[in-house]
Amino acid sequence: MRKKTDALKVAVIGCGAIAQERHLPYWRELEEEGRVHIAGLCDVFIERCESEAKLCKGAKIYSDYKTMLREDRFDIVDICTQNRLHAPIALSALEAGANVLVEKPIAMSTAEAKKMVDTAKKKNRKLMVAQHMRFEAGAEKLKEVVDKGTLGRIYTAEAKWLRKRGIPGWGKFHIAKESRGGPLIDIGVHMIDLCYWLMGAPKPVLASAKVYRMFGDRPDLFNADWGVPYDVKEFDVEDYAVGFVRFENEITMQLSFSWAANIPEEVYNVTVLGDKAGITTHPPGVYSADHSSLTRYSWDWLSKEDGHRKEIRHFVECIEEDKPVRVRPEESLQVQKIIDALYESSKRNKEVLIK
Repeated sequence: MRKKTDALKVAVIGCGAIAQERHLPYWRELEEEGRVHIAGLCDVFIERCESEAKLCKGAKIYSDYKTMLREDRFDIVDICTQNRLHAPIALSALEAGANVLVEKPIAMSTAEAKKMVDTAKKKNRKLMVAQHMRFEAGAEKLKEVVDKGTLGRIYTAEAKWLRKRGIPGWGKFHIAKESRGGPLIDIGVHMIDLCYWLMGAPKPVLASAKVYRMFGDRPDLFNADWGVPYDVKEFDVEDYAVGFVRFENEITMQLSFSWAANIPEEVYNVTVLGDKAGITTHPPGVYSADHSSLTRYSWDWLSKEDGHRKEIRHFVECIEEDKPVRVRPEESLQVQKIIDALYESSKRNKEVLIK
């Protein structure tokens, strides 16, 4: 039995860009502090593991996650793979007795997400989706404002992330069988989750949406500001999504997300409105009225600490102290239900029920 003073054994599955840039550096920090031991690295491209293992203290390398989970036991499994593999790896890790941190989105469907949530409960293990925006300093301050009741009765919100040109050329984000969809499930899941959290996680009941593929499969257009090419013949997801969600108690959310759109510049913000005040996330601010005057306040200084760093340290702390995680798996399940309903609504060209 592991003692509370023992370092937590960590395995990272998927050693691509998100792991290299936003997960492994912070696991290594914790390893230096003696709180974790990075015991396993897994990727089908073994050279990724080899380069990262040189920076760890004795991590074993694997090319198959099933072999990894069969040969060793881990306290934490961090999943940084393509969307298609989130659910099967998470389920295997939970069944093997590990706590699971999984990159967004939680899964490819509500059915997969529910099975993950149910398995975590059955195995009494922690499951958290890496929604790092909840851990950014501005979002944390705004959540404090909301939880104090400053907004009054929240009645509507808007989540928006519109890129002018920003179709991912790395990975397989542009292929439906690998990622499920385009900006709605890629960057939209971040904004929906942040908006939903700030709203207080009301129960969603209906969704209406339309997704479009206007640019991504056209070879005659310049689509990637980042200069990373992709095969346009493979592109079979949306590049723009617009939607509307109804929640219980007559609360609503508007949303729009794009990888490519003919707009002057990128738009990136969550707005939540109440009858006493409203908030925005970018920039973080609170807006209201007082003595017949409009008012606003913001913060002169906010920590620049990376939300990914804070989420990983939070997850470890929750295991060490047996505390609930901030990104509750039940909330991630509701976000997946919203995304599924939005895609279904677009397919059927009608508003659909969220069950």
